[in-house]
Amino acid sequence: MQHQMHIQHPMHQGPPPQMHPGNMPPPGSHMQMHPGTMHPSQMQQPPQMMAPHPQQMMHPQPPQQQMMHPQHMQSMSYSNQQPPPMQMQRVGNPVPINQIPNKESAIQYIDNTMAGMEESNLQQDPRYYQMGQLRQRITGSSTAPPKPIVDNNKKYEAKKMTPSQIEILRNQISVYRRLARNLPIAGYMKELVNRHLDILPRPFQFGSDDQNVKLPYDLSKIYPLVSQKRDRGSLCPLPKGIDPNLILREKQNRIQNRIGHRINELQHLSLSLPPHLRIKAEIELRALRLTSLQQSVRHDVMMQLKRDTFMEHSINPNLYRRNKYICLREARQTERLEKQMKLEREKKRRQKHNDLLSAICTAAKEFREFHKNFQAKTHKLRKAIVTYHTNNEKLRKKDEIKNEKERLMKLMQEDEEGYRQMLDEKKDKRLVILLQQTDEYMESLTNLVRQHQRSEKQKKKDERKKQRAIELSKILPDAKCKIRHTTTGEIIEGDKAPTVAELDTWMQTHPGYEVLEKNGIPVESDSSDESEEEEQTPTEKEDDLAGLDEEERNRKILEKARNEEDEYDAKSKSKMDSYYRIAHKIKEKVVKQHSSLGNEKLQLKPYQLKGLEWMVSLYNNNLNGILADEMGLGKTIQTISLITYLIEIKKVAGPYLVIVPLSTISNWNLEFDKWAPHVNKIVYKGTKEVRKQLESYVKKGGFNVLLTTFDYVLKEKALLGKINWKYMIIDEGHRMKNSNCKLTLTLNAYFRAQHRLLLTGTPLQNKLPELWALLNFLLPSIFSSCSTFDSWFNAPFAHTGEKLELNQEETMLIIRRLHKVLRPFLLRRLKKEVESQLPDKVEYVIRCDMSALQKILYEHMKEGMLLDSRNSQNKALMNTIIHLRKLCNHPFLFENVEDECRSYWGRECTGRDLFRVSGKFEFMDRVLPKFKATGHRVLIFCQMTSAMTLLEDYFTYREWKYLRLDGSTKPDERGELLKVFNAPNSEYFLFILSTRAGGLGLNLQTADTVIIFDSDWNPHQDLQAQDRAHRIGQKNEVRVLRLITANSVEEKILAAARYKLNVDEKVIQAGKFNQRSTGAERREMLEALIKADNDEAEEESVPDDETINQMIARNEDEFEIFQKMDIERRRSEAESDDRKPRLIEETEIPKTIYEAAERSAKMKEQALLNSNDNSLLETLETPGRRSRKNVNYSSDLISDRDFFKAYEDDDDEQEEETRLRTKRERKNGNGRRKRVHLEEDDEDTEDSRSSRKKRRPSPESEKLFMEAVDGLCSITKQDGTTLADPFIQLPSRKELPHYYDTIKNPMDINKIRKRIREGRYTEFDELNADMALVWQNAQEYNLENSEIYNDSVLLREYWLRITGQQTNINQE
Repeated sequence: MQHQMHIQHPMHQGPPPQMHPGNMPPPGSHMQMHPGTMHPSQMQQPPQMMAPHPQQMMHPQPPQQQMMHPQHMQSMSYSNQQPPPMQMQRVGNPVPINQIPNKESAIQYIDNTMAGMEESNLQQDPRYYQMGQLRQRITGSSTAPPKPIVDNNKKYEAKKMTPSQIEILRNQISVYRRLARNLPIAGYMKELVNRHLDILPRPFQFGSDDQNVKLPYDLSKIYPLVSQKRDRGSLCPLPKGIDPNLILREKQNRIQNRIGHRINELQHLSLSLPPHLRIKAEIELRALRLTSLQQSVRHDVMMQLKRDTFMEHSINPNLYRRNKYICLREARQTERLEKQMKLEREKKRRQKHNDLLSAICTAAKEFREFHKNFQAKTHKLRKAIVTYHTNNEKLRKKDEIKNEKERLMKLMQEDEEGYRQMLDEKKDKRLVILLQQTDEYMESLTNLVRQHQRSEKQKKKDERKKQRAIELSKILPDAKCKIRHTTTGEIIEGDKAPTVAELDTWMQTHPGYEVLEKNGIPVESDSSDESEEEEQTPTEKEDDLAGLDEEERNRKILEKARNEEDEYDAKSKSKMDSYYRIAHKIKEKVVKQHSSLGNEKLQLKPYQLKGLEWMVSLYNNNLNGILADEMGLGKTIQTISLITYLIEIKKVAGPYLVIVPLSTISNWNLEFDKWAPHVNKIVYKGTKEVRKQLESYVKKGGFNVLLTTFDYVLKEKALLGKINWKYMIIDEGHRMKNSNCKLTLTLNAYFRAQHRLLLTGTPLQNKLPELWALLNFLLPSIFSSCSTFDSWFNAPFAHTGEKLELNQEETMLIIRRLHKVLRPFLLRRLKKEVESQLPDKVEYVIRCDMSALQKILYEHMKEGMLLDSRNSQNKALMNTIIHLRKLCNHPFLFENVEDECRSYWGRECTGRDLFRVSGKFEFMDRVLPKFKATGHRVLIFCQMTSAMTLLEDYFTYREWKYLRLDGSTKPDERGELLKVFNAPNSEYFLFILSTRAGGLGLNLQTADTVIIFDSDWNPHQDLQAQDRAHRIGQKNEVRVLRLITANSVEEKILAAARYKLNVDEKVIQAGKFNQRSTGAERREMLEALIKADNDEAEEESVPDDETINQMIARNEDEFEIFQKMDIERRRSEAESDDRKPRLIEETEIPKTIYEAAERSAKMKEQALLNSNDNSLLETLETPGRRSRKNVNYSSDLISDRDFFKAYEDDDDEQEEETRLRTKRERKNGNGRRKRVHLEEDDEDTEDSRSSRKKRRPSPESEKLFMEAVDGLCSITKQDGTTLADPFIQLPSRKELPHYYDTIKNPMDINKIRKRIREGRYTEFDELNADMALVWQNAQEYNLENSEIYNDSVLLREYWLRITGQQTNINQE
């Protein structure tokens, strides 16, 4: 730095600088010192040496006597230099200034120094004034230099940091960065950070000639501190150290003594010494005598060399240097040495290169030899293999020639049957072995089934006996029993017989007796049960294959296998073997539908009654099974019929656990409401809070059926696994085909069920591990080993080493035998075999995603309506709903949006642009080609004719022929359109109809697919539209696809339509749809449809291609075709040059639309910033969430016009509603709406960023928040401990890693306090949500009834009381 002293390195040679008179550095040197700084050597001097004596300050000496002490000059000069001898001589007798030689040079140096200080703006420095005084004394001028002016305004200017302060600051920054990254801090870094710096400035010395100059601090204030520290005595005496100066003097004295002693010896040598020794002694004596002279000369030479401070040396140092001239001889010698070195380097490089080449050649030779040997070994092995196969081929040809001769002999003997048997003799042997092993395995299965039935029946019997004994002992404890001796037949009754309460003790003391009656009620005996259960062993049939030769026997076995029936029908019952009869020994006929299922209009079909009878037989015989009917035969209805049958006929009220996929749980719920509305069911799904509310109902057990999904079974296994289920029913049972999957392991480990039933529409494959996994899940005691099950299929051919490669007939024979094994546990029917009436109709709700353009327009339109529509609110509200529905269908229904896109893209919006901007059109682009490829015909019902026009444009782009029918179609044309569409081999596979115009009076049974493009407010309109295809004459199963846009108003419209159909009777019974709701509440419901928060949307997500294929496929072949079409579509899109996503992204949206959204957002947030937010106070005064209003959805009898009019008849309550709506807008306005910003828009980045900042709450709100939290932390328990102690600070992740793996959102009170101080809670609901996380996490991680769990419950109650959300609290 400019104001710090630059110290020359000791290695730099040159004459030392001479100190200028007046204690100033020489002009032009770098020894300028800022006031308040000192040379490091001066910092080591004590204060007494730095400050002048007071007497000297009072009596200043003349300038020539103010020369510095040599030690001081040494400290101001370089560290490796000493003052010149001339100055050392003048210390005692100072020389006057007028006697200083070369005054001109001194004046020149002083001027240069003052000029440098002026360039650095140091005119106010005291040294500048001293330099002027020094120049005045030298020149003898009487003009005094201007005194430095002290500017009081600059007194408190910030000073530059010293190097030590900079170093400490850097250390602190490094430590802070490591703390921010949770890194450890070394010990030395802590010492560097905590190092103490002296806050006092470092003093410097001034001349005593100017009394106006002041020191940087007062010595009178510092001296007491220094003297106090100096006079402070030590507690213990310190050891005296070693004085190096004394040691040095002693060493020099010893050396001098040794020299003097040696000189004395050499002077008194004997005269008899030899001449050569005397010469050496004389030389040594004279050398010792010259020691002092050598020291003196060396000292003078060194001092002369160090005189670099003379002005003559500093003016032109080159004059005192002797340049060495290079002669020609030295140049030639240097050139010769350089050439020699080059030759040596080249020689070494060539030698190194030669060594490398030789090493490479050696490695290549070894590599070649290795592979040569390896190839030789491989050649020998290959030759041996060829020889082996050649010999085997020769033997095989010999056998073939022999067999050919035998066949020719058979032909010559006209034995055609023997000839045919010889053709496939080997293959027949394989099948015979396999079928024989199958029969043996079935025999072993029969024994296992017997054991399983006995064990399960014994378990049930023991439970019944135990329950009956408990009931009798409670009802009639003093009743007498009737007992009989098993050997003699003696009967004990009356007073001699024991009572029911004494029966167990009496039976233990009197062995050999059995109980006949209890209070006159007969008791089942084990012997009678055993006699009834005793199974008649079937009489051994005569072996009709006995006496036949091997070939004939094989032929008979194969014919029997080919002709065997494998379906479950009346014709094949008589042919079933003992295996099936033993499994279904107890038979119960189900002739008609029981009363608790359905009604007069809802009746089971005959094949469904057969399925119910089969499942009841499984229940009676203590077996589990698989209902594998083909898709669309009503497996759901048959399952519901089984549950109601067991409840009504068998008096088994449950509980029943039904596990279904998430996509079908709504359909199951609807079917239960439709077929069995009296069954008390729980639909266990939803968010964690919803499941928490259902937990109490589940624990009480007051239900018949619990309907849940696979995911919630895994999540809530701790709760659901504690219940003893009567029946566990699993839909889509093929998910259990992996025995090691998480679902199978969880169900086997945590859940207990007496019976299990799998539902699947996928036919069984011949993959043995998957087949065994299903059977093992159903009957683990029968199918216990997968290796045994697999070896049964492959073991017969293990010894031959042949592969199991069979043709189609052989494969079918083996699969039919496998189905025979599964016949007692599997029921599968096909539609073509059992369906003779109207086929079923299956409806799916397809959630379509929005494109980026739809999303931003949806948010902008929804918010803009609520902000701008103040005068004509109701009308604008309804218009907004219509606009939102149009936007969900297609954004190009708004002409201005299409014009913006056309101008931004620079082309007409046709072709791919039509389906890329709309999620519904994109879905149609995926499924319609599949329907066309598989021959399905489609009806598309729309609410808006403008959407039908866009569909026409899209069909024209795809070159599909279609028909259109709407309200403008004439009556004569309607019949012609129907005739053309229903004509055989019609080329039209698409028919677009409006819901109102095309929903009545049309017969379109040639179509088997119905797409509801947008739902109607009146659900009956959609049902009537579906009946256009699902009617008499329909031969195919009808699929109805209802399209709704995800997270939009269409979901709320669909929910309202379902409410109008009275689907959920519980809601109706609770009075949610009474006629007493006010107009304000009705309009509030309509606002909720628009402003509904999407954070708590349905769990169902947008389905992927595979899920859609499962929904639209009628059979497995179509599913495979659809999967291949998706793969081809993705491949073609990937290979396309103009590759783009199927839905447009944010970068493709016109900028004008972005700008409109940004302006709307800024206007809304500016309005919120200017308003006074009192939402916290209102929340604390009226705690809790807003209660749900009673909304009148009206009934099916009113029209849509009357339905909408119900929201407009509320003029009397307009003022109150306006106030409530304003409050809600203030409450919901902050941070609710997501914004999309274009990355290229750099101009508005700062403005948009500032507008997105969250508004900080008022200080009053922060104070109330903090008081509520502090009040909660001040509550103490009875033992004196604070209730909130475990919740104030969570343990670190290192201490308790399992907690952070289990809890996804950790929260403690300290974190909440920090957020309050940072102003992150703008509303009380946000604080309440974080506080709720504290006890929710504690209850989720800790066991129930533990100390922390109970404290969390109490903490929640106190919080509700403090915030006014709950007034009553349990004092315990």
